[in-house]
Amino acid sequence: MPESLEERILSLLQNSGGDGVLQSTLSKSLDVDGKTLLRSLSKLEKRGMIKREPYQDGGKRTYRIILLKRSQKVDLSDVLWVSCTVCPDLERCGRGQPISPETCEKLTASIKLEYQRLFSSGAAKNA
Repeated sequence: MPESLEERILSLLQNSGGDGVLQSTLSKSLDVDGKTLLRSLSKLEKRGMIKREPYQDGGKRTYRIILLKRSQKVDLSDVLWVSCTVCPDLERCGRGQPISPETCEKLTASIKLEYQRLFSSGAAKNA
């Protein structure tokens, strides 16, 4: 499945370091026109994902795009114990759905087991 423009923008910003990227550079790097890019940047800004700061690039005015929320790097082994990773009802699960995390007995049981495992190993005592 192809990435959305917003996902491509966030990925580029994630890999650019903390200084941000000029809007004009983003447009060239992503090979999109300014209007299309601006729509996506506006969406990301409204969601609190990025910040646009005015910037003088030589004689041209542009914006520096700064990523506000960096994605967390999660190791898959950190969450494999959660029953949701193998649950056949995952597509029907969610708030307002027939099955929800708040009422799921399988999820509750897997959390209790993981807590007991951590507690017995001493990891929970040190946290």
